[in-house]
Amino acid sequence: MRVNNNLTIAQLIRQAREDRGLSQSQLAKELATISGRHTINRDLISHWERGAQVPRFDTRQWLSVFFDIPPEHFEAAAMSARRRMKTGNAVVARNPPAKPGPVRRAQGTPELLPVLRSRVQAGILAAVLLNPDRWFSLSELSETVGAALASVDKEVQLLETAGIVSGRTEGTMRLHHASNLGPGLAPLVELLRLTYGVPQVIGEEFGWVRGVGRLVLGGSWAARFAGVPGPAPESLELAVIPQSGRCVDRDALRLAAHRSELRLKRPVRWQLRDVEDTKTVAVPRQWEKLPIVEVRLVRRAEPAYREGASAVGQDPISLLLESGQLSMTNGPDAQAEPALELAEEHLVAAERIAEDAPQAAHVLLAEAGELIANGLLAQQGLRVHPAAHPHTAGAAVTEQFGFQFSHVVLLRERSTALHLRLNRVSAEEARVSTATVRALLTEARARVAELSLFEPAV
Repeated sequence: MRVNNNLTIAQLIRQAREDRGLSQSQLAKELATISGRHTINRDLISHWERGAQVPRFDTRQWLSVFFDIPPEHFEAAAMSARRRMKTGNAVVARNPPAKPGPVRRAQGTPELLPVLRSRVQAGILAAVLLNPDRWFSLSELSETVGAALASVDKEVQLLETAGIVSGRTEGTMRLHHASNLGPGLAPLVELLRLTYGVPQVIGEEFGWVRGVGRLVLGGSWAARFAGVPGPAPESLELAVIPQSGRCVDRDALRLAAHRSELRLKRPVRWQLRDVEDTKTVAVPRQWEKLPIVEVRLVRRAEPAYREGASAVGQDPISLLLESGQLSMTNGPDAQAEPALELAEEHLVAAERIAEDAPQAAHVLLAEAGELIANGLLAQQGLRVHPAAHPHTAGAAVTEQFGFQFSHVVLLRERSTALHLRLNRVSAEEARVSTATVRALLTEARARVAELSLFEPAV
């Protein structure tokens, strides 16, 4: 196909599709197949061809592969389309105007982490990299970061091009999440947790304490967060404001502070404010002329701290935390059921195919075992670090709950070896392994009711 360099991306896609004799539905089906993205449908193709939306960078790569057109033609066409959008020639603008309000606070130099380009970029990276299981819309990122939609969209596109963030289309909405949290990004994740991740960690750890109404960060950290130049904060200053008429358990606050200190690697100096009216931010007098940051509380469905709950396998877990193999989490992530439900789905699928496809069944069983281990850790507010050894989850739950959980490691090792031609799984082995994983899942569900947040040794 001869390509006119003056075409927009909409015209280029339409011309290439018509040259192939494909309908929009047929193109959507073919493109979804080669890219592995079920969200590509006829409506999305129609959006592209009407100029209502420019395909993302990775999607343009797949279009180049499918139509056998050099990728530089798609990049030139995308730039042409964006120029027309800016001058009002596009059918629909990519983003609505940002609402007025406190969105400008995220602009400027990221004083907490000056190696980054802007506080918008820092906020987006903190949101997606510290919540690897969550998908964000542009509106959610805009609200989380406190920046205009146009600024957020620009940063997200740059991060997608770099391969740090990936996206998918769901209906008319574009969703984004961390595309890869392997060893290469682990240092960046840690830096973000210690800087722009402070509100999330504080909100998770203190949010589950009964009676807490509001949390306010002040001092030097809040000043750096607001963009005020100065030295890096050595500690975190936190005001805990109770709900009206409620008492707050100071022991639970101490545990929350201790877990926060280990996660953030600096002291958390908290004050419990004795106030009745929580409609105003009651902060220490020395903060009155300084920036403050109000923290969003992350509530759990059930109390995470159970009186008298025993911490099993504490020393091995503490060692894994100290070595960086495990990290602490809280909030919505600190629950076992999502992982155990997915393990159940894998297990049911493996049971169905164990006779006819024992190799595939064994891969599903190994993944189910890993999910069981991760679920037990999550219930305790623990998560395997992205750069950790592959057997970390299995080794941790074996130390905590008994030798039967060593099957998690054994299943993973067996599954990893299946890429070698001589290693094969028989139908009988698959059936036995299925029963083993079923027993592990039953045991894990019984254990979950007894588990509380892991309490590190003081």
